[in-house]
Amino acid sequence: MIREKTVGVILFRKNPDIGIQYLALYLRNDYWNFPKGHVEDGESEIETAMREVYEEVGIRNLKFIDGWRQQTQFIYKETHREKPELIRKDLMLYLAEADMKTEIKLLIKEGEGEKINGYAWLDFKTALKYLKFKNLKEILKEADSFINSQK
Repeated sequence: MIREKTVGVILFRKNPDIGIQYLALYLRNDYWNFPKGHVEDGESEIETAMREVYEEVGIRNLKFIDGWRQQTQFIYKETHREKPELIRKDLMLYLAEADMKTEIKLLIKEGEGEKINGYAWLDFKTALKYLKFKNLKEILKEADSFINSQK
């Protein structure tokens, strides 16, 4: 079994008309997720998180929320390799706030990692419906609770 480490960001904004909204990316594999990617040699987790958010949605200035980091693991079968193998993925997620005026620019190019077909800023309940994986739903619940406890 191959072991991989990825780092991502639950990116949110405070919309004065709607409330807290979370950025979800619609991936070519037909599911929604958060910006994330593999750690490159010599990178810290935060450096990976910043790079991945920039590479996927064009945002450079992130306001990371101190004291919040979650980790989850999952196993899946990689079928894109010559010989399909089981992958154990460790995913670290950070929480960061974006300004309401932040523009999203889908920058990832075809053939570079997971193809992003779209994005949406979703309220908490809608984000829970869109997320496919139970572990990500649980982490989003923790993030939302943390944000709301900081008010």
